Amino acid sequence: MKDVTHTPLGESLLRGEIDGTYYDLQNDFQCIKMQLDGSDKKLQLRFTNDDFKIIVEFHQVTITSFSIHPEKTGSSGTLEHFYRGQFKYNNNLHEMTAQGKYYYYLALEERDAIELFAKSVTLSLSRLNS
Repeated sequence: MKDVTHTPLGESLLRGEIDGTYYDLQNDFQCIKMQLDGSDKKLQLRFTNDDFKIIVEFHQVTITSFSIHPEKTGSSGTLEHFYRGQFKYNNNLHEMTAQGKYYYYLALEERDAIELFAKSVTLSLSRLNS
């Protein structure tokens, strides 16, 4: 498991290593599932390729923008952007809310995007069917 909560502002979370295994969410994986658990305030995105699955979990999540278009193509599950950013509040840019949540931006091909606040974000990698 990899905790990416405090990744530097604007740094892409699309590529990296989880437990010594390199991953590239943009070029090697497809998003096959998005699931929001309202009672636990957890958003889970599931990505797969031929060998592995990666689960991205946002904890204590508050979604601020959610734009998903139902027409799907072969590349519609491709993640193009994923990073921690700043948000505007009272005409000032901030990194963290008063509740200790950080702002994250995700964009997939086909104009799909999610903007949210979360207290923590983790990525876990495992072999398919394990």
